[in-house]
Formats: sequence, structure tokens, C-alpha cells
Amino acid sequence: MTALATSPDHLKPANGQCFGFAFTHLLISRNFKMTVPRKIIHAGIFFLFTLLIVFWIGRHIPPFQSPDENAHLLRADMIAHGQWLLQSKNHDNGREGGMADASFISFVRSLLNISGVEGDKTLTPDLLDKAENMRWSNEDSFQNTAGTGYYLPIIYTPHAIGLFISRHLNLSMLGSYELTRALVVATALGIFTLAFSIRTPNALTLVLLLTPMSLFQLASPTIDGISFALTMLLISLWLSLSSPENEKNDKSRLQQEFWLYICIFVLCTARTNMLSTLLIPLVILKQQYSRKRAYSIALLYAVTLGWITFATLTTYDARVVRSMSSLQIMVNYITNPQEFFTLLQNTLRNTEIKKFYQESYIGILGWLDTPIPKNSVSILSAAIILILIFTALTTRWREALPTRITAFSVGGISAILIFFALAVTWNLYPAAKIDGVQGRYFIIPTLFLAAAFGHIKSQAVKYKPLEIIAVTAFGIYSIHALLTTLSAQYKM
Repeated sequence: MTALATSPDHLKPANGQCFGFAFTHLLISRNFKMTVPRKIIHAGIFFLFTLLIVFWIGRHIPPFQSPDENAHLLRADMIAHGQWLLQSKNHDNGREGGMADASFISFVRSLLNISGVEGDKTLTPDLLDKAENMRWSNEDSFQNTAGTGYYLPIIYTPHAIGLFISRHLNLSMLGSYELTRALVVATALGIFTLAFSIRTPNALTLVLLLTPMSLFQLASPTIDGISFALTMLLISLWLSLSSPENEKNDKSRLQQEFWLYICIFVLCTARTNMLSTLLIPLVILKQQYSRKRAYSIALLYAVTLGWITFATLTTYDARVVRSMSSLQIMVNYITNPQEFFTLLQNTLRNTEIKKFYQESYIGILGWLDTPIPKNSVSILSAAIILILIFTALTTRWREALPTRITAFSVGGISAILIFFALAVTWNLYPAAKIDGVQGRYFIIPTLFLAAAFGHIKSQAVKYKPLEIIAVTAFGIYSIHALLTTLSAQYKM
């Protein structure tokens, strides 16, 4: 929290109105001007309060129960001892994996025995007891993690630090995992705290971040929680830059714009479907053109697209065997866009697929083996729709209309790019429909869509009493549904 204490004025809550999540609002008075220490105290309250909640949730989730968590942490272990990029196993394919600690690999594989619909959840207590007595072997062996080859190593910084410290302290496997999870969760919540200090999110955004799926991913040491947090920081910086209040302070504007570009770069190289965020710098350039800004944006485009091109061309993923490469399929869809959109239309016409997207957006947890009850999905979905309608009706749509259109465009294009990315990397060609898409992939795009609602110009949102009640009730019910489901599944 020291960073918040020393950050410039534009990074602090305006007029004492920011409370982050709705829970924190109950602890903070809204009708007084805070002094600098109070601002820091309130940010600290939010951080600690949400940290306790997420840690509490995490105690109900065994290791490696989030999809692809095993691959993410194996990749982090590779980075922790100096292997920044994936390597080829036989030197005749592209990058597909690397060297990880043998004990850590054994730990990962053992916990995967309880994953999936066929996993035996009754093994959980025994496996955790064994993990408490297992130490680092300091003997490495090759492990395939091709699915992570598309991600820039920087997104794994907290994961790698946690595993690096754990290895040097020779902690148990379970202790190493918990330390790493703590660092990842704390990093994500620290970014959230900064984002909400810059700009207060609207009620619709809060409930999207409080769904069982969002909370489950935030409590797991994958890259999803950090990606959610970076998205909120990106949105906060962008909307702050769009505010007339920011136009007078050139120095603070330059600082915000620099960190905005960093967020875009990290997010795009961790979530390729977020390439739509590259529209935001163009909007800024159009609003306030300068040659220096144009060069900066060109550099951002070059390094972002350069990494994605490099990763796509060099990563070898043997999980999907096809007669055509990802690059060839991509070129086919780009040169024949009607073919892709027909495929997309066929996918979205499928009633069962759309139902799966809805349910997995709210909460088909784990490796699609831990669904929250269907009545809970219905209640939470209805609540989101009601809050959406209320927010839409109270939004002054003519205010900052270009910014709202950009937010809708970024979110909408990002959602389409999810299907495009899966069609190119995960599906055969030609395909009847696009397989592999899960509802949780749409959390980040919908955060951009939600940002288009509510106040744009004002950095301090005054929540209506009804909004406070609705968000608080939504959060309590969501956490109850999540913990009840996890307790029944894993008996922890």
C-alpha cells in the first residue's frame, strides 16, 4: 500500500466516494472530504477486506482445480529458474515446454487425479497430506506446457517469485503452492485497489466481478485474476484520461497514459482477444494529436503485434493434430471473412451452446466438473439483468458518447476475437462449429461493456441506496453459492 501513499493526487479517490466493492462501502462514509491519510486508510481497508474474503474462498479450493492451472504454474516454475521462453523437446519442433522440478511435476500430477468429472474427489485429504511432506527435488525434467507459449512471461511475475522463494526456502509442495497463491491473489487485489482508487466502478461492473466464476478464478493462481485486475486498471486509466478534470494536468496525464499503454501491452500479450484495446490509443490520438504520441502508439503496436506473431509462429501445440497450421487457418478466415462469420453464426444458433456459455460465465467451476446449482445460476443471472436494466435507465447516454461507443466496440470485438482465436488454434478446418469456448472467457469483454454504462465524466460515483443493497445482496448470495458448492465437492 506504500505505492498508493506516494502516488500523485490523480491516483487517489475523488471526494471520498470510492469504496471498490459494495461491501467496503458499508465501512466508509460517503459525505465528507477525506484527508490524504484517510484516503490511504480506506484503500488499505478495501485491500485487506477483499484479501480476507478471497483467502477464505481459496481455503475451499484444492490446488490445480482451475482449468490449465497446472500448465500455468509449471510455466512459472520454468521462469523462476531462468527459462523465459518455452523450448523444443526434440529440437525438431517449435517451442512446447521446458524443465520443471520433478517433485513439483509429481505434485501437479497427483492433484489432477481429483480434476474433471471422472476425478475422485475423496482423494483430496490424502493428497494434501502427502503434499505437505513432499519437498523440492532440485532435479528437473521436461514438461509440455505448449498452451502457455502464447503468453508473455511478465504475466507470470508473481507466480515465478512465489515458486522461486519457495524453492530456496525448501518449503513443502503444499506450502509452496499456498505461498504462490497468496502472492498472486495479493498482486491482483493490489491492482484492483489502485484501479478503484483512480476511478470508482459502477454497480454493474461490481456484480460481474462478484459472480462465483470471477471469485473462483481470482482465488486461484492462474493468470485470470491478474488479467481481470489489469482490465479494471486499464479502464480506470482510460476513463480518467477522458475526463475533463484531467486535461489541465499535463504531467499526470502523461503518467497515466504511459501506464495505460503498459496495461494494454501486458493484457494483449496475455489475452490475444484483447487486441481490441489497441483502439483506445487511437481514440486518444484523435482527441489530442501529437507526433510524440503517434510514435509511442506505433511502438506499442509494434511490440504487441511482434510478440503475438512470434508466439504464434514458434509455439508447437501437439494437443491438436491438424493438416493445416494455425497461421494457414488464420489467413483463410481473414481472406474469407464470410466463412468465419458463417461458422460463428452456426455456433451461436445452437441452444445448448448458448446455455453452456451462460452457466459457465456464472459458475461451472473447476475443470467443468463443479457447477453451482441451476437455481443459483438463474437467480444470479436475473440479478445481473435487473442491475443492467437499472443502470441503463439511469445512464445519461449523450454524455461522453464517443467514449461509450469505444467501450462497446472494444468489448464486442473482443468477444468475437475469442471465437476467432479458438477457431484458429483449437478447431479443425473446416469446422461445423467452434468448440472450446467457455463462458469465463467473456468476463473481460463484459467488463468493457459494463464500463460504457453510468458516469463517464465524473471520477467519483455516488451509489444510490438501491445499488448498494443490490450489490451487497448479490455478493453475499454469490459467495454463499460458491462456498456451498465447493464444500460439497471437495469436502474441505
